[in-house]
Amino acid sequence: MLTAQARFRRRSLAWIAWVLPAVGLLVIGFMWAFVLHGLQAERTRVIADAYAKARNLTRAFEEYTERALTQVDQISGFVAYSVEQPGRAVDLPGLLRQSLARQPGLIALYVTDAAGRVIASTGQGVGLSVADRDHFKVHADGTAQGLYISKPLVSRVSQAWTIHLSRRLQTAQGAFAGVVVVLTDPSYFTRFYDEQQFGRQGVISFVGLDWTVRARRSGDRLWFGETAGNNFLVHELARAPEGTYRATSRLDDVPRLLAYKQLADRPFVVFTGLAEAEVLAEHEARRAAELALAAVASAVLLIVFGALSVLVQWLRRSEVQRHLADRRLREVTDNLPALVAYIDTAQCFQFCNATFHHWLGLDPAAQAGRPMAEVLGPAMYEARRGAVERALAGERVEFDVETPVHGEIRCLHNVYIPDRAHDGRIRGLYALSSDVSAQKSVERQLSALARVDALTGLPNRRALNERLHEALARAERSGDLLALMFLDVDRFKDINDRLGHGIGDRVLKEFADRLRGSVRATDTVARLAGDEFVIVLEGLGTDVEPTAVAQKIVAQMNRPFEVDGHTLLVTTSIGVAFHRHGNLDPAALLARADGALYAAKTAGRNTFQLSLL
Repeated sequence: MLTAQARFRRRSLAWIAWVLPAVGLLVIGFMWAFVLHGLQAERTRVIADAYAKARNLTRAFEEYTERALTQVDQISGFVAYSVEQPGRAVDLPGLLRQSLARQPGLIALYVTDAAGRVIASTGQGVGLSVADRDHFKVHADGTAQGLYISKPLVSRVSQAWTIHLSRRLQTAQGAFAGVVVVLTDPSYFTRFYDEQQFGRQGVISFVGLDWTVRARRSGDRLWFGETAGNNFLVHELARAPEGTYRATSRLDDVPRLLAYKQLADRPFVVFTGLAEAEVLAEHEARRAAELALAAVASAVLLIVFGALSVLVQWLRRSEVQRHLADRRLREVTDNLPALVAYIDTAQCFQFCNATFHHWLGLDPAAQAGRPMAEVLGPAMYEARRGAVERALAGERVEFDVETPVHGEIRCLHNVYIPDRAHDGRIRGLYALSSDVSAQKSVERQLSALARVDALTGLPNRRALNERLHEALARAERSGDLLALMFLDVDRFKDINDRLGHGIGDRVLKEFADRLRGSVRATDTVARLAGDEFVIVLEGLGTDVEPTAVAQKIVAQMNRPFEVDGHTLLVTTSIGVAFHRHGNLDPAALLARADGALYAAKTAGRNTFQLSLL
């Protein structure tokens, strides 16, 4: 019987020794499938993120290009309007110099007669004929309307690459009278390129629908006047005015992930691209490392299962297997960029990974059996105590907490997972803490940007609503008087219509600066929209104080505005509403101030009116 049992045991162990390698191969196969699937998912995510980034960059590049073209359109329109006025003597050279002053990217400005002869210019070339140039001929024969943007060509005067943006001149009877031409440095359109955003092999391009490149940049390389090299953009643009695609440029043979967008009401398209190799560089490095690790792990698994097959014959399988499992667990957790720990029901550490030493200066081996409060200190323990108690009660808990790491305060995202026995009893908890400081910093920056007016730097409507709620609550608690001023710029539309939105924006910025200088640092100055501004004055003793502030603001605005060579007389109308007691919401207080503003407008502007509550 014993001999039979021994034979059975030997046969069983031999069978297990044959089965173990097959199991090992199966595990390795699953491991490789998991690794390859994860790498493919990561690659897909990286490419998707790159396309999203390219779309955002393309929209920003479109706005940059549109601003540049709109600026040139306004300049040429201003010159054309001045030249076309009947019976008006115009200092044409002076007008051109004034229009060109302080305009980055603009090289020269000139005017021709109906025969194409240059009659005035900010540079050389007076007397030259441009009758053979497309930017003259399209206006002479009436095939172009509005601003015409030429292909890049070499200037006959400077011998440099230029883009000619031209507008038709006509007589009072509508006959062709010549053109106004603005010479632009095509590289100006490529200044949007930022190597930190695009990398060394990214690309931006401004292309006409005639498929001639107006300006293109990749790294330090520039292209002007080339024919757009691939057919992908043609097909994509026929499908939709905005989108993404992958292509390899014939200009430099670099595969890129590209996003494009056609300019509204203009026969042009802009696109940006990120070099596929640069986008995937970190992924490929991780891929190589993970594949190498998987190869090593495969070799280790083969060795382990081979060893287990031998060890089965010596009846040591359980001990060795447990030892290997513990070692693998320690190796994995010690190399994770996170704090990993196991805490028992007495709130004592039973396991800490090596990151405790790297981040907190604690020896992991020395913490086993020590209470959390003793290991972490009173402050860090109190910040976690409630979450620990909830996890030991059976709840999965996630929370963020600030923790000193390497001598600086970092934000850690903590996950506490209860360890349940088969009978449902809680034996302890697993704790995982990862550093999310960079993510939190980005979230705070985005939140701050969402509350600031981009033009003036003042709080915007969203920020005002938040601050006004808080100010009303403080006024209700303290009983102090609160005043709200509603202001706008008198006849601001006339400034925009007469001088253009660029001058209007400069006026609004100067207006905002004068408002800031007229109130206390504790008061809130905000821009609602357009030329509408709001000031919140808190902690007032009497209604005389806001009256004095309003008088000061009116006086400040009566000083002439010096904007881009223009001396402007800008005034403001102000409506003032008061609040001391009562549950008044911000909208009602704004409505009262708006009514007082209307009264100030009715009273002739350049004044203020009060609305008492």
